[in-house]
Amino acid sequence: MGLSVLLAVGCSTATSPQPDMPTSSASRQDAPGSAHTACPDTAPVSTSSVPAAVRNFDKKLAWYGVDGLWVAKPRPPDHTGEREEGYRTKYASMTLDDQGRVTDQKGAPRVDVERLDGSGSVRGSTGGFATAEGGRQWWPTVIEFPEPGCWRVTETLGSAEVRFTVHVAAR
Repeated sequence: MGLSVLLAVGCSTATSPQPDMPTSSASRQDAPGSAHTACPDTAPVSTSSVPAAVRNFDKKLAWYGVDGLWVAKPRPPDHTGEREEGYRTKYASMTLDDQGRVTDQKGAPRVDVERLDGSGSVRGSTGGFATAEGGRQWWPTVIEFPEPGCWRVTETLGSAEVRFTVHVAAR
């Protein structure tokens, strides 16, 4: 059995209501009767609201974030190759200082993943602070989903919190 994933991403602050209750005009749920109504889709932050340091990392990416924590829209997962089931998704997480510059001084974000339509949780991981050509810097972030379902990913860094929902569908 293989898995396919539909990513639904959004962000919130630590004091926001639970993610199944969209609270801003940037949030939108799937249309009633759609296949993933139980796993709500949240629109990315508008390009004009993304800090320059984040936008300049890769102008083609959609971003989700608040304050000093920004997350690139995760790539579709690939098979981990480590077992028959389970998929891995990779994306960039970025941490900013008070002047809006990319920094590693605040440490890596914490990545918690909880299944919303059943029991289960996993921990995402961040690699070391990476630097690539042109001085681009980020935290490489990886999540391995063990089974199909609706999963809520919560990244935190201090009081900043970014949440997104990933629908992992069996194919």
